[in-house]
Amino acid sequence: MSNESPLITDHSSLIKSNEMNTTINNIIPMTSEQPVLRHKGKRFVHSLEYELIANLAIKQYTQGDAPAFEQLLSIPLTERIPGMINEYGLKRAQRLIKTILQEFIWSVPLPKSAKLSDTKIAAVACDFILAAYEDQLAMEDLIVAFDQMRKGKYGKFKGTVTHFAVMEKLGQYRSQRSEAYQQLNAEKEAQVKRMSEIPRVGDTKSIGEILQGADVITMHKRMSG
Repeated sequence: MSNESPLITDHSSLIKSNEMNTTINNIIPMTSEQPVLRHKGKRFVHSLEYELIANLAIKQYTQGDAPAFEQLLSIPLTERIPGMINEYGLKRAQRLIKTILQEFIWSVPLPKSAKLSDTKIAAVACDFILAAYEDQLAMEDLIVAFDQMRKGKYGKFKGTVTHFAVMEKLGQYRSQRSEAYQQLNAEKEAQVKRMSEIPRVGDTKSIGEILQGADVITMHKRMSG
């Protein structure tokens, strides 16, 4: 009994198929009036699917013209980048981050020579992953951060897009996010403190003391609302 796979037994059909594909790929489009030039590397193609996903994320996680940090910080840990890496693996997460970064770089109104190469984009993506572990960032954080960068919220790129400039602008976003996190935590602690001050059964506070610490609602507001 032969151990050869049935997928590779018919060599002649594969050769014919390869010859046919080579012939098709060599056909020059009739609409082109310029000589066909062979470029090194792949040409970046803007993704309509990514644009739709990014638009949904921006609508959901921005308020007015600013990031909606409360919603962003409410994203479950399992759905943030470190959680996705645990679930789907590092390579798949890095590939997705590279796609988001390429889309952003593509949108910067500068010539291609002034933008990051594919190799440098891969290096920036690695730094994004490190930042994600430090601050528990989500993919939505990156999309919103890039939207803010595109709008010039963290300053414009001065003639060229560099690794340092991208990380610096992401750092500004992370600082804003950290401040929002601390503020939300402070508000939560204050709310817990107010709840703990409510007198329980057995406390000796008088009705007058309770009323002094209560919020007063005027009769006008009651009737109007």
